[in-house]
Amino acid sequence: MQVTGVYYLHKQSQSVHATLWLCDAGVQLLSDDELIAQFDDYQQGQQITGLPVELTFADGSRFVPHDAQHRWPSESRWDKALEAIERHKLALCVCVLAAALLCWALFFKIIPSTAATVARALPEPIVHAASEQSFEAVKYLYLEPSELSDARKQHIRTLWRTHINKIEHPPSHLQLHFFSAPKIGANAFALPDGQVVLTDELADALKENDTALLAVLLHEIGHVEYQHGLTLAAQSAGASVSLALLFGDLQGFAEIIMGTGSTLLQQQFSRDMERQADDYALRELKRLGYSSKAFAEAMEALAQAHELDPQQDSQWEYLSSHPAISERIERAQQAQE
Repeated sequence: MQVTGVYYLHKQSQSVHATLWLCDAGVQLLSDDELIAQFDDYQQGQQITGLPVELTFADGSRFVPHDAQHRWPSESRWDKALEAIERHKLALCVCVLAAALLCWALFFKIIPSTAATVARALPEPIVHAASEQSFEAVKYLYLEPSELSDARKQHIRTLWRTHINKIEHPPSHLQLHFFSAPKIGANAFALPDGQVVLTDELADALKENDTALLAVLLHEIGHVEYQHGLTLAAQSAGASVSLALLFGDLQGFAEIIMGTGSTLLQQQFSRDMERQADDYALRELKRLGYSSKAFAEAMEALAQAHELDPQQDSQWEYLSSHPAISERIERAQQAQE
């Protein structure tokens, strides 16, 4: 096979118009009928429609054909198939749609289900170690010793113990802790190993409503029951790795896309988990003989403590790790009907 083109020397600005002879023995490059280079092997460049496919040789030099449509005989069937798809708009549209569907299935079906399975399969020592490490970090960054009175703590612990024993299949190793948290305010959270933290600010916000406080505690127990903490960590890791594999090494642009995409995916996963924990709390409230109105009252108290308007907190829904408070109140009211 005889092909005309340009031969680029390695690490030099010099180029030579040459004729390439391709045979079983290898490659010969001639310029003005004079042999200028000879190679036993070569590597083909990436095939892109409309651009010539260059050859790269062992010494780093390259040969670029004049004819952009020229294709080397050793091209794989895969390369030929890709080029055929690129030439047909309908086939290209079908492939783009299929890729989008596969990404949707990966991020919203495969990763979540796999993460949930992994979270439940982790040995207890690993779960406890991960929880302790997270707890120490949160205590260092956000928590301070509780300033609640001993009487108030005892009252809440009695409420906790009385109803924990009545929960259907309660998670094992449940423990309640009290901390002051000026940086995050009225809040509560649960660790995978069953440790539940209640802030002084939330205890004060619900001091006149034990049933609403119970609703919050049941919500946190729901997170433990479904292992949401470990599942979210596994989902976030899976999403980040998948985005890195999909985008490859695009440096700054990829970092922006991967960071934004991973954050949005994580927030979506978290909102789904919050809804699941809400459903757990509403279900247990009903089973314990309380009205789901208590959950709505707890959400209203949280909104007031954080100076939020429940009717206007949904404008940043896609950047929030929790569903809109108005949505959560509405779901609680619907459960009461």
